[in-house]
Amino acid sequence: MVKRWLKYGIVLLIAAAFGVNYLIGDSQKVEYGIAAAQNDYKDIIVNDAQQTCFNSGGGAAAGSAAPIPAAFRKVAGNEKLELYLEEKTAAIAVKDKCNGSTWFSYDVSTDTKGNKYSNEVAAYIKSGISIVTYNKFTSGRRTILGDHAKLTYQYRDEGFTATIDFTKAKIKFDLVVALQEGDLIIHVPRNSIKEYNPKLGKPGNNDIRLSEIIPYPFFGSVTHEENGYIVLPDGTGAIVKLRETPKYATGYSAPVYGPDPGYEDTPEFTPRRTVVKPLERITLPIYGIIHEEGRSGLLVIAEGGAGYANYNYVSRDLQTKFYQSYFTYTYRTQYAQVQSRTNQDQSVLSFQEEPNRFDLVQRYVFLEGSKSSYVGVAKGFRNFLVQQDGLLKQAKGGRDKVPMKIDFVNNEVAMGTLGVENIPATTYKQAQKLVSELKEKGYSELSVSFKMFVKDEWAYRFTMMNQLGGSKAFKEAMDYFSANGIKFSQYVDYARSWYEKTKYTASKLNRLDVNVLNENKAEYNYLNNPKYYSLLAERDLEAFKKNQIGELALDGFGNSPFTHYDHGTVGYANEGMAYTEKTLKVLNDNGMKTGLYLPDAYLFKYASAYYDTPVISSNLIFIDATVPLVPLVLSGYVDMYSPYMNFSSNDTEAILKLIEFGVFPSFVLTGESTYEIKRTGSSDVYVSQLKDLEERIDNYHTVVSEALNNVLDSEMINHMIIDDGVVLVEYDNGRKIVINYKDMEYRFQEVRIKSKGFVIL
Repeated sequence: MVKRWLKYGIVLLIAAAFGVNYLIGDSQKVEYGIAAAQNDYKDIIVNDAQQTCFNSGGGAAAGSAAPIPAAFRKVAGNEKLELYLEEKTAAIAVKDKCNGSTWFSYDVSTDTKGNKYSNEVAAYIKSGISIVTYNKFTSGRRTILGDHAKLTYQYRDEGFTATIDFTKAKIKFDLVVALQEGDLIIHVPRNSIKEYNPKLGKPGNNDIRLSEIIPYPFFGSVTHEENGYIVLPDGTGAIVKLRETPKYATGYSAPVYGPDPGYEDTPEFTPRRTVVKPLERITLPIYGIIHEEGRSGLLVIAEGGAGYANYNYVSRDLQTKFYQSYFTYTYRTQYAQVQSRTNQDQSVLSFQEEPNRFDLVQRYVFLEGSKSSYVGVAKGFRNFLVQQDGLLKQAKGGRDKVPMKIDFVNNEVAMGTLGVENIPATTYKQAQKLVSELKEKGYSELSVSFKMFVKDEWAYRFTMMNQLGGSKAFKEAMDYFSANGIKFSQYVDYARSWYEKTKYTASKLNRLDVNVLNENKAEYNYLNNPKYYSLLAERDLEAFKKNQIGELALDGFGNSPFTHYDHGTVGYANEGMAYTEKTLKVLNDNGMKTGLYLPDAYLFKYASAYYDTPVISSNLIFIDATVPLVPLVLSGYVDMYSPYMNFSSNDTEAILKLIEFGVFPSFVLTGESTYEIKRTGSSDVYVSQLKDLEERIDNYHTVVSEALNNVLDSEMINHMIIDDGVVLVEYDNGRKIVINYKDMEYRFQEVRIKSKGFVIL
């Protein structure tokens, strides 16, 4: 009898296990496959021909005075632009009829032989488009001139299509170049790319595979410009002046939307590992070249293929005498294919069979007059997002006080005596009490998030935790927030797990788990396969609705554009982006608002709030100034909150930076001692109790409010560096803020601005 019941019990347990597995989604049953967004570039015009041309008397802009050589034939023209083509090289010239300037894809006035460039470098400068290939496993650059590529052309009213055949490498593709009113579009259709060596991949063959396409790397390049600079998308934004003698002759290269961990080896974490501060992420797929501020400039957008784009800056006197700014696009990268499950050092280099699947589309927007500045670069890209994504402006007049963001660490986990244990850091009642204390001090515009680690998921998700007070205490907190106008959001991360992989963890192309080292926390994150994002979100919807949660604070989606392996299928970065968008759309369609932590530009349209707004660039040695590209794009469209200001080493300058960029302060708090989270995923939070932060919070909120209360819900329409350490910011309600970072008083238009201070005009 006992044996019979034991047998039935085992059967029931197995059935229950299968039932739970069914409810949460079996990782083997979710088929991979989603249609990546198709580019609609023909429906978008950033530089509208209906706009009035700026004209200051004609003539070519400085640095663009060379006449168009006879080798360049005119192939298209409209009210704003004329397009010229050098058929031998596929090089182009674009004449801006509004201001008389001409933009060349290489400097036609330079004698490459006289400057003693090698044949290889001279061919790279002049060739309109170049590629990088792998010869077996050795990469090398190939140019139209250097490889004697075969070119055939088809002409249309708006431009041309060049079929470019690198016959030695047996790689060919189409390059479409077209005027679109005041914009220039270049397009490499993915279906035109052919690697036509019949022996490719076969034993004994000298394989040559496509790795990168480099379109017009010298477009707009110059030796120097007195009043010009390059606009870099590094972090919040930066500029490098086009000096005759560069500040530092160096280069910079970084992937748009971050590195692709699907290819990369995960660095090994050891106690002796030296942690180097990582570069700031590139979240805007743009750059700018300003030849003459206030007269002639250029915005370039990686419109199709941003998930595989790399931004590159090259100083003059490093490789050539030209300043360069350009994108490259990755189609294939080598990776280490592990040969042994027990010894990962046993590996061979390998490639994915097919090049990455995306249409390369790059848009050039020609800026005239006052738009020829880093402000014009940002506003031009914002105009693009409005047309492409329907980005909407905020309603005005809903509030009169600066909001502040408070994230509560509610629960973490740590290794205890009996295994992994929950570490309650802030109960629901403690959070309610702390918010009430802030409310009593006059903080009327508070945005609050609960952040809890769920050890069954190895991730930050939502669940009702008895250790935090259970459902009754949670409901009381929600009711209090609702009654007192406190904006609440639940912190959730569907993209990552911590400490351990889960059934949702993605695989690299070499079949190993996709994990990345989080340098700040000295922990590994395992990245989920993007196909599970929406499944996880849909699973939580009922609980969100049941517990009065109408908004989420979503983290981790900055990791979504990566390449991975899924049961015989390659998942591409643009498909990961599509899965992320699908998830946010599912949430929005179900009435959930979605605040996002450091989102990439393609997600801006889903952001009800922007958290962790970058307020710095990487501060590389060649940078001349950090400028607010991201705030200029989003100001007046979405509330922007700072990274946690608990730990600032210089509060005075940090406060001025928030004022300059129009960003609201944000803090992270715990009800218990900070010591409780010392050995958890929040180990980088080393001061978190209100009693220790109260004076700092008061200082930030008071000073930021003094400035930004004047411009709430207004759009930042101008930003000017009027002197070293002095900036002026202008808003569409007519108010101006002048900020003085200097160690001495500064006088501006009869107004005195104290050291480390600001004035409202």
